[in-house]
Amino acid sequence: MAAMVLEQQQVLAAARQRFAEGGALMDSVVSPPVLRSWERSRQAGVQPRQAPYYAPLAAGATRLDDPADRRLARCVREDMDHLWAAFGGRQWTLFCVNADGLVVAQREHGLADVPVLRPIQIGRRLREIDIGTTAPACSLAEDAPALVRGNEHYLDRFATVFCLSVPLHGLDGELRGALDITGTGERDAELLHGYFRQAALSAENRLMQDHRPCHLLAVQHDARWLHSPLQGLLAIEEDGHVRAANRVARRLFGLPRRGPLPVLTLDGLFAGASVHQRRRLLQTGPAHRVRLDEDTAVHVQYLRGPLAPHASRKLAAQPVNASLRAQNTQHVRDAVAAHQGNVSAAARQLGISRTTLYKLIRA
Repeated sequence: MAAMVLEQQQVLAAARQRFAEGGALMDSVVSPPVLRSWERSRQAGVQPRQAPYYAPLAAGATRLDDPADRRLARCVREDMDHLWAAFGGRQWTLFCVNADGLVVAQREHGLADVPVLRPIQIGRRLREIDIGTTAPACSLAEDAPALVRGNEHYLDRFATVFCLSVPLHGLDGELRGALDITGTGERDAELLHGYFRQAALSAENRLMQDHRPCHLLAVQHDARWLHSPLQGLLAIEEDGHVRAANRVARRLFGLPRRGPLPVLTLDGLFAGASVHQRRRLLQTGPAHRVRLDEDTAVHVQYLRGPLAPHASRKLAAQPVNASLRAQNTQHVRDAVAAHQGNVSAAARQLGISRTTLYKLIRA
């Protein structure tokens, strides 16, 4: 087996060199996404025998300036910790790039000193025009999972590297980045892909939950998948319009896989439900079954209401003490007045319970 793998890698290296010199390449030598990456690398003037180029990191580069990058890093952190606990090691690094290839989060072994992995650091941009074909470059270009092994990389320097990546998407299904594991060894690619796909869905759910101005609903045909990476999520604006849906929800409701959603209301999305069921959609409580049409139904759970700016998060999280009452009573009364006395709606806007709201009003 080892001899067969070595022979395949030698064939790849020879084919890649001929390709770099302007020759044609049979489609069967590498997968179409890798071939397209080779073509982009050749067009950029990259040569297989050259050393990878990494632009020097500026002072303070590890501090992310873009709020969107900080949000992405925050939302992938927990899932990266779980992946690292399962698959991390001295010969491996786990990282997340944004849609431009900038590393925004990374995990590595504290005692690792692998030269080929050392340049992968937060604040560094990994581009095909500098280092040729890699899995994150393929994921970003193709918006699809990518696996690049050994001499499938365009540079000879990466002949020992295993690289697997999955894309990450934002509120409108747009490409936000990629999650990658890279190392000098061999892993079960099919197994890794399953775990990384789940991690990507989980991180995307956090990106949606971080969108504060909307109601958040969880939906699934199978109630056992609620509160898991496989739950569908819907972000609903105060006027009932559907602001966003994650990948799972888009599939459940037959919505476009990519791009902004069409103009759609919550009542229109659940047109097959009874009036009573639609009234319960934005009410707290356990998950309940809602019909979509005569043949299908989903389980729906209301997760939370719109959250005000960060002051409201503190309002919801802190105990109700005297100083907090004095500080926020007027804010709460203004919210109730804005909702024409509807206490439930005001509580949802503030991200607190009705009980807490009543206590603040009576302060």
